[in-house]
Amino acid sequence: MKKVIKYLLVFGLSLCNLYGCSSKSLLDKDNPVTLTMWHVYGEQANSPMNQLIAEFNETEGKDKGIIINVTKITNASKIGSELEESLSKEPGADPMPDLYTGHIHNAKQVGLDKSIVWNDVFTEKEISNFVDEFLDAGMLEDKLVDLPLSKSTIVLFMNGTQFEKFSNDTAVSLNDFDTWNQTFDVAEKYYEWSNGKPLLCFDYLLNSIESYAIALGSKHMYNENGWYNTDDKEFQEAFRTFLEPLIKGHISASDFYSSTELTTGETLIGVSSSAAYLYLNDIVTYPDNTTEPLNAIALPYPKADKDHALMTQAGVGLCAYKTTEQKQEAASVFAHWLVEPKRNMDFVIQAGYMLVTKKAFKNLKNEKFEDKETQSLYNTLTEMKSDYTVISREVPNAISRKAYAFYDQVRSHQQEWQARANAGEDIDEIVDEAMNILKSLS
Repeated sequence: MKKVIKYLLVFGLSLCNLYGCSSKSLLDKDNPVTLTMWHVYGEQANSPMNQLIAEFNETEGKDKGIIINVTKITNASKIGSELEESLSKEPGADPMPDLYTGHIHNAKQVGLDKSIVWNDVFTEKEISNFVDEFLDAGMLEDKLVDLPLSKSTIVLFMNGTQFEKFSNDTAVSLNDFDTWNQTFDVAEKYYEWSNGKPLLCFDYLLNSIESYAIALGSKHMYNENGWYNTDDKEFQEAFRTFLEPLIKGHISASDFYSSTELTTGETLIGVSSSAAYLYLNDIVTYPDNTTEPLNAIALPYPKADKDHALMTQAGVGLCAYKTTEQKQEAASVFAHWLVEPKRNMDFVIQAGYMLVTKKAFKNLKNEKFEDKETQSLYNTLTEMKSDYTVISREVPNAISRKAYAFYDQVRSHQQEWQARANAGEDIDEIVDEAMNILKSLS
């Protein structure tokens, strides 16, 4: 009889390992647990994330005994320092949230031992449904701590109304933006046609320089401080490729978001995150107060050349601060609800992001959108996901601050550089000045 009991126990444990044994839930709908949350999805009242959380609290959360309470809406460049203040318990700092949206370097700040590992609450089959490259970006010591929620990449947003006029006068077509060399040729034509306006305004000029250097084969782009290695030949070539048209006034670096320059008519195209779609106005208002429809067109990010199509990966994931088992279960319920394919698709489309699951990307090809602008964006994202190689790089907060300092310097010098270039000064010398500014920030 003892042997029979022993074999039954072993068999039962085997079944548990094979199918999973569910322990008693720690959640109680009559005594709900509250999870505090910080997120970066738009500070406006009708933020798509706020709408989702309200829906969860009234449905799944109500049924299971979970309340998600948003205590801070911030942005991706600030959340790192805010987490740091909370972790170090600085005077006046907010308590650490149970949930936050961030990048993998934010999860590193918190630490693996203080983070919920999503592999522990999602099955292997569920995890395998996410896009592989997006999963890779959320790993810390081979543990998934930054759950893919929405991803963005850099695209071109164009003023379709103005482009039609420009195209009619110059015969430039949308096919002329395939590579950066082609695009910069168009920029020169637009500068002449528009009486001195830049064709392109970049949110993050250094990101484009980085991608171009990677396409050229750069292997030593960064120095020991994590800043740019200005002696790297491929980086030097990439830097020169973008700084020359900037010095000539054919392109510009935005004051944080190019969507502003785009919708005030200061530029024809904004080079920005696909998520900037959330902030685009439908109307362009020019300095003389005349207006016209934007009729936004999204175009794929230009290739370095015909053989090198690279797309950056950005966008935050969902991270959870590890405290109690009850809160871990609640976080798991919310995370599963949030990434359900149809719900995730509805969310990312509102915000201009890419979907995070393989199945959703396949379904996107058959999706019909209500307006041409959204259809244009998701046609572009689908094309890029199919034809481009995804690249990503962690950008610590200190590096981001240096990048913004560089952009401030570029903007302060651009008019002077342009005047000197128009006066016939050697552009190479001005490019070297810009490189020295970059070097001084190391």
